[in-house]
Amino acid sequence: MDKERKYSLFLIIIGIITLVLISSPFQKYSLLFSNIIKSFVLKIDSEIKGTIKEHINQKEQIIALQKRVDELEPKASLSIAVSSRLNSLLSEYHLSNYSPRLHFVQVLSFATLNDPNKLWIEFDKFDLNKTYGLIYRGYAAGILKAKDNQPLAILNASLDTTYSVYIGEDKIIGVIFGNGEDMIIKYIPSYKDPKIGDEVITSGNDNIFYEGIKVGVITKVEIQDMYKIAKVTPYMQVKNPKFFYAVED
Repeated sequence: MDKERKYSLFLIIIGIITLVLISSPFQKYSLLFSNIIKSFVLKIDSEIKGTIKEHINQKEQIIALQKRVDELEPKASLSIAVSSRLNSLLSEYHLSNYSPRLHFVQVLSFATLNDPNKLWIEFDKFDLNKTYGLIYRGYAAGILKAKDNQPLAILNASLDTTYSVYIGEDKIIGVIFGNGEDMIIKYIPSYKDPKIGDEVITSGNDNIFYEGIKVGVITKVEIQDMYKIAKVTPYMQVKNPKFFYAVED
């Protein structure tokens, strides 16, 4: 009999608690409490997933960078070997060593708001009387020279850009200019035969760049007066670069 009474009392208590929780105003606070718990759980879950994703991304970046280092290491070693051999040959002919130097320079701002191809540069060792070649991620990007006694970067597409180049495997010589959108090579001898798809590199003949920096690819060839001209799509297509390497020698 005591057990039956205890059981009945237990059922009554459960019933009362249930009625309290589902009745107003307790129902509102019960729902609010439940939502707070859910929100907290979701936030923790999101943070955990974010941490895991960030860890995975960092791991993938490390793997990618390590792979890139592995790819570049033999090239760097080969470059040192070639440089050493070249300087040995130069020494035999009593010529000075070949050791081009690059200087890291940062972009300060656009020179004018309506021209994305001219940028003021921070360059602590700038020579007002020198024109420098500019390199961006391995590609020729334009030239750097003084304006108002300040270093001004003039990118490939600018009408004020010009430097000497070679075309294709035959190293056909020409002078490249910006045309506002891409680039044009002028003064190609009419008896030479540049072709669409030929790669264009710097020649080093103008003391602006050294030889071999990739510029772009020829997309069109025309005959004009006594010369041929070639349209070039440059490799360097970044519209708002933050830095360059200036060729000092």
